[in-house]
Amino acid sequence: MGTPLSILDYRQPVEFRIGEVITRSWTILSRHFLTFIMLVGIAELLPLLLNVYFSQQVHEVRSITDIDLWPLAIGLLTYILAEFAHAIVIFAAFQDLRGKPVDAFESLGHGVTRLIPVLVASVLVGLVVGIGCLLCLIPGLIALTAMAVVVPACVVERMGPIESMSRSADLTTGHRWPILGVAFAWGLIIIVVSLAIGAAMAGTSSLATQIFTWIWQVLSGSFTAVYSAILYHDLRAVREGIGIDEIASVFD
Repeated sequence: MGTPLSILDYRQPVEFRIGEVITRSWTILSRHFLTFIMLVGIAELLPLLLNVYFSQQVHEVRSITDIDLWPLAIGLLTYILAEFAHAIVIFAAFQDLRGKPVDAFESLGHGVTRLIPVLVASVLVGLVVGIGCLLCLIPGLIALTAMAVVVPACVVERMGPIESMSRSADLTTGHRWPILGVAFAWGLIIIVVSLAIGAAMAGTSSLATQIFTWIWQVLSGSFTAVYSAILYHDLRAVREGIGIDEIASVFD
């Protein structure tokens, strides 16, 4: 476990700069790399194990319905646990910002308490963005950037799903172009690396492909969660003129 940020080293941002958000996200992730990877890895381990098991047993499945249902079930479980991991890491990142030790068990416990609101909020965001993209790509992109800090708002301020969406839309106002640029670039990196893993693993066992894909999901998911936490912190600090103690006082 890494050493937490000293509260004396904390600097409240007075101007929103996306580059600083990215830099501090990487700093916090690297400081607690093993802890964050362990938290996200444990949360997303079950889908990997189930996927490996069913992949090996698929030749024994007698019903085409069973073959169609298990990937869907595992996909749903993966989504739920990914959001759970997101909530866990957001809490842990805020503990680091406050100069407090990052406790894995405390982070897991807080993630459990916010799981249902986070899941509902994430589903609603997905629907809004999806509908926006179907109507026209531009409304979908606007919705995507406006909803960039829904999960941190839900976790940190303990808001309900609708309140979290409204809060995110308010906080991102005036800063959506740089947020969209980072989201596009990071999404592209995730896709390219995923495709590269698939190409590199071609001709090898499906187990190796699944394991390397899972490792990349854990790494990318960890950074995404930390980034969303720092993005939320900076947006709120700049807009409201408050520091980490006021923002995270709800955890006391």
